[in-house]
Amino acid sequence: MNIRFKQLSLIFIVGLISCQEGSNSRKADVGDVKIETIKISRYEQALFGIDKTKLKQELEKLQPSFPMFLEGDLNDSTSLKRIDDYISDTMLISVYRDCQLKYPNLSAQESALTNAFRHLKYYYPEKNLPDVYTYVSGFDYEYPVQYYDGHLLVAIDMYLGADYPRYRKLGLANYILRRFSVEFLVRDCMLAIAQSQADNHKVGSALLDKMIGEGKKLWFVSAMIPDLPEAILFDYTPEQLDWATKGESIVWAFLIENELLYSTDMQHSQKLISDGPFTSYFGAESPSRLGVFIGYKIVSSYMDRQKEISLTQLMRNYNAQEILNKSGYKPKF
Repeated sequence: MNIRFKQLSLIFIVGLISCQEGSNSRKADVGDVKIETIKISRYEQALFGIDKTKLKQELEKLQPSFPMFLEGDLNDSTSLKRIDDYISDTMLISVYRDCQLKYPNLSAQESALTNAFRHLKYYYPEKNLPDVYTYVSGFDYEYPVQYYDGHLLVAIDMYLGADYPRYRKLGLANYILRRFSVEFLVRDCMLAIAQSQADNHKVGSALLDKMIGEGKKLWFVSAMIPDLPEAILFDYTPEQLDWATKGESIVWAFLIENELLYSTDMQHSQKLISDGPFTSYFGAESPSRLGVFIGYKIVSSYMDRQKEISLTQLMRNYNAQEILNKSGYKPKF
């Protein structure tokens, strides 16, 4: 396929002038939704604060409160040795102390999560709200938040700020480092829950399927955190968000012009869905994941038009073509 972009440059210029930002998710009235204030349990404090000379006894005391971390057999010498090595590691001890300096308390995050969970309860009234735990992961940057068996496990050492010195030693690119900040913590929690609501096996292989699938997850997050800045939602810098917003029409025209929506070529999906410094089709100034950005805009338009569709129904709908058809999506040039 001959990918055409240069001939669309004039459209792009017009689009930069006239394209308007799409609408956000509907804001639910959660005033009548009553839940208890969320309390985050800090496993790292409990673990690094134990008396190591009484390791087994101390861990037995913690086990009822932290079963997802201490579900193993504490009579097993190998398990005990692994935990002892972990809490004796000088690097991890240093990281733990940095976490305590950065987060002496998590009251702001507890407040933000309480509000997000109030929205979760609004959309899923029968759903049990997850317990939330923090821990020191040893820089598990691929999984900063895990939603596991009804629990949110937050690697607190992955939110120490993009300029945290130890992050540089991981050899990661700046576009990855910038999300290791407190602004992303609650967003990542709700994204982990969103991912649990999606069955990736039901997502088709065409680019449109993947765009809509990822767009649904972001719409879920925006429904849980209605006031979340779009730069945080999309994981864009302000400049990248400005590019994506102004260039929305040219990206859509590019997808149509090159008949990419129904392409099952992994190379196209890689360039338009996957993370990276930019989208190669549009140059170094463009952000990555522009297919996800467009997917979110389509889903947002769909939900704005289909008022009777619940969030549960949206997340269970894997017919990307139907969502596109009923969205009326058409970015302005």
